[in-house]
Amino acid sequence: MSIWSNPAELLCRLGRHKPAPDPVWNRGYWFSSCTRCGLDLVRTAAGRWHVPKGRKVVWKQKRPRGKRPGK
Repeated sequence: MSIWSNPAELLCRLGRHKPAPDPVWNRGYWFSSCTRCGLDLVRTAAGRWHVPKGRKVVWKQKRPRGKRPGK
């Protein structure tokens, strides 16, 4: 398989990930996943997205806040 078979994958290998359009803000950091390769991303203070080295992003299902209607 040639490295040129998927240009988008090549961009990700060079560190040029494309974050999803709906990043999540949590405790001072923006989190997203790459739309091309699916890796988890964290945004730096400089505004660049990177794959966290030695860390794992744990995605949890959003819980509704407050009481459910009718309760």
